[in-house]
Amino acid sequence: MVLSVENLSKSFGKTQVFSNISFSVNKGEIVCIRGKSGEGKTTLLRCITGLEIPDKGSIKINNMYLCKEKNNLIQYAQKEELQSIRQEIGLVFQAFNLFPHMNVMENLMEAAVFLKNDSVENIRTRAIKLLKRLDLEGKENSYPYQLSGGQKQRVAIARACMLNPSILCFDEPTSALDEQTRNQISKIIRDLSSQGMAIIIVTHDNGFVDEIAQRIITMKDRKITFE
Repeated sequence: MVLSVENLSKSFGKTQVFSNISFSVNKGEIVCIRGKSGEGKTTLLRCITGLEIPDKGSIKINNMYLCKEKNNLIQYAQKEELQSIRQEIGLVFQAFNLFPHMNVMENLMEAAVFLKNDSVENIRTRAIKLLKRLDLEGKENSYPYQLSGGQKQRVAIARACMLNPSILCFDEPTSALDEQTRNQISKIIRDLSSQGMAIIIVTHDNGFVDEIAQRIITMKDRKITFE
């Protein structure tokens, strides 16, 4: 398995979002987490990707602990290991969160160049291949405001794939998309899954869940159930 979540709990003040939830995700698996608004789906995703700190429990990615509980406190991996673990999981935000002052190529290259794990030339080559794969050829110099919603989402997917993550997370990927673009995103997700990438999708779009999920997790009343 590429992801293991054990006994995870999260609260904001006196409001408990979820409590003692556990699940795992395997290589190449498409797992959808669904539930009504306010059930904690996005908060769970943010915990998995390291953007929120859980109160209790552990998160393990590729047998490395992102965080675990020790003496009733959450402890994260040491700095170098933490950076390595975080590169194993990508996130496509609901609002895409592209840098508005950067063009498409700069958006894709930014993180990889910052991490200095490869030459700029190799990073650019990888970005060009991703853009071609996602039908974005010719958009290298375009800025986010010049792109359609579907194009922005594909750029966000390409950016998340630049570090070759083992897991790719999507937060409400079909919101505000027309049917044609929705079908295009479905195809991209299936393609990534077929190449061994684990996919986690948070959504309240039950039609999309029924269409694409290999396994379904439902969040309700601070707990999860499996389908």
